Amino acid sequence: MSQAANLKDREAEVRNQLAVVQQQVQALGQSLAARQGNTALATEIAATRLAVTQRQEVLAVIAQGDVTQGNAYSGLLQGFSRQIVDGVWLLGFGFAGQEIEIRGRLLDPALLPTYISRLNDEPAFAGRRFATLDMKSFDPVDEPRNDAASATKPRAPARYTEFTLRTESTVGQEKAR
Repeated sequence: MSQAANLKDREAEVRNQLAVVQQQVQALGQSLAARQGNTALATEIAATRLAVTQRQEVLAVIAQGDVTQGNAYSGLLQGFSRQIVDGVWLLGFGFAGQEIEIRGRLLDPALLPTYISRLNDEPAFAGRRFATLDMKSFDPVDEPRNDAASATKPRAPARYTEFTLRTESTVGQEKAR
């Protein structure tokens, strides 16, 4: 065989190998495109990222010193839990740094000074001054009954007064809003 014939045979062989490899590449590309991601794994990754973000936020609060300097919200909550005055109950409260807002109800408005005085005796409330007080009295007897279904319901047993207390810093922000 001549050298030209050998080269032509070799060329044909290489072309066949190229065609086979191209078919394999095409088949692999199609199978790769057909694959779908694992949705459970994607959900787990998202949950883990959220947990990491939340932990970073907690670490940021700790780094700012809000938790380690005695101004922790847990101290305020413990103070609330220790001060029980019959006829006073809390509806909610809010904390933002040194600012506090307390919302509650009283059976007798005269109980509020006692409650505030007892809160002021709590270490977590030391140095905080309540600057505003909003009060509104409710008498269940005066509340209108509009439909037949409400007529069958018993009336509330007693009058009560709703109150909102705010510290000085909160008052300044309220005016700014």
